[in-house]
Amino acid sequence: MTILRAILDGGHRHLTPESFHQELVDAGHEFSLATVYNTLNHFSEADLLRRVGCGDRHFFCTNTKEHHHFYDARTGRIEDIPDPQPLIAGLPEPPPGMMIEAVEVVIRLRRLPHS
Repeated sequence: MTILRAILDGGHRHLTPESFHQELVDAGHEFSLATVYNTLNHFSEADLLRRVGCGDRHFFCTNTKEHHHFYDARTGRIEDIPDPQPLIAGLPEPPPGMMIEAVEVVIRLRRLPHS
């Protein structure tokens, strides 16, 4: 309950297990990093968080409504794309016996030279 309360009290944001663990430690809670990892994954499986993959990094997004993300690999910053969301068209037919559950768009950003 302490972990869920800390997530809900923090508003919409993108957590890494490591940064969230440090946040909990700074607030005086004694959870192992493994407990934080496992809890975030369980909350994601229960649709209380959205797991967002960006290359070899994963974030847990507290905004569970359907939306997409901008990601800057240089800074490690991820943020929600504000509405309206990008339109997705021309999806392929899924393999037999399968259905498309979701489509997630992560737009990778790079700073312009001299900006």
